[in-house]
Amino acid sequence: MGLGLAKPGRNRPIGRVIDRFLASRAARTAVLTGAALGLAGCAGAPRPTADHTPRVLCVVAHPDDETGFAGTLYKIATHLGGACDILVITNGEAGYKYSTLAEVVYGRRLTDPDTGRSELPAIRQAEMREAARMLRVRDVVFLSELDHRYTQDPGEVLGEGAKVWDLARVRAAIAQQLDHGDYDFVFVHLPVPTTHGHHKAASILALQAVAAMPRERRPVALGSFGMTKDGDPPTHPYLLDGYPITRSRDDVRCWTFDRTQKFGFENKLDYRIVTSWAVAAHKSQGTYQNLMGRGELEAFRMFAIDAVDAIPRTDALFRRLAEPQFEALRYDAAGRLLR
Repeated sequence: MGLGLAKPGRNRPIGRVIDRFLASRAARTAVLTGAALGLAGCAGAPRPTADHTPRVLCVVAHPDDETGFAGTLYKIATHLGGACDILVITNGEAGYKYSTLAEVVYGRRLTDPDTGRSELPAIRQAEMREAARMLRVRDVVFLSELDHRYTQDPGEVLGEGAKVWDLARVRAAIAQQLDHGDYDFVFVHLPVPTTHGHHKAASILALQAVAAMPRERRPVALGSFGMTKDGDPPTHPYLLDGYPITRSRDDVRCWTFDRTQKFGFENKLDYRIVTSWAVAAHKSQGTYQNLMGRGELEAFRMFAIDAVDAIPRTDALFRRLAEPQFEALRYDAAGRLLR
């Protein structure tokens, strides 16, 4: 496996750079101006080869949203030696209704709306960091915007006059992250109509930021969703009504990561275990624990945003993700490892 050449400063924690950068209003304005100009003037860079170590940015709305592509992130980081970062827009404080069991863990009455909304931001950030450690994620960026309520309408945060999120700040932070990270791929949740409006909004903002970049520097934008092995992958183009940026390519199938890939002694292990580690970290979200061990395929649709060599680059990534990662283990009758 080729390792590629890292650019100077590539492996530094980008999130902390952005935290400092966004600390002043003047800096936020400067970043926004750069994003609005499509980062014109940035020099183009050659796109990676098939054996290159991938760099991935996930843009999600809440802590725990990363579990939708947990297996993919883990194997990119550990098998391919890639760098995976996660940008989380909200702190997920609206999840207090599901925190009954976590009250004993954290010693707080988290199901009380006032207590939950004040205590959960710090708790859920800590849980997110633990999940990221399990998945070998390089860096997590928290924008700490308001998780105001459950809704399926992205217009509540993106619509004209909406003030739930500081949209200028969020757009600036995503643009800055993309510019510093030099990513090959951006993962978001496919914004299907039945998902949380915040999930849709996070995906839309990420796609808009990618589209604002010069074509030669754009990462490939992929939308994730869950599938079973006996399910039929969607073949029709995807488009969320009212948001043309969400249009998928209609000339390619979806790509999948198989969480049930077997490995270890007698092939008793698979990547559902890794996903369960990440889910277990989010103890404040009780209903999420019901997902332990579930889910067979992490599927990805490609958005129509034009990126250089998008299809061959994505084919190469998922071909490598299907490779065996661990050597077969054999033991003799005394339990000694056979070489």
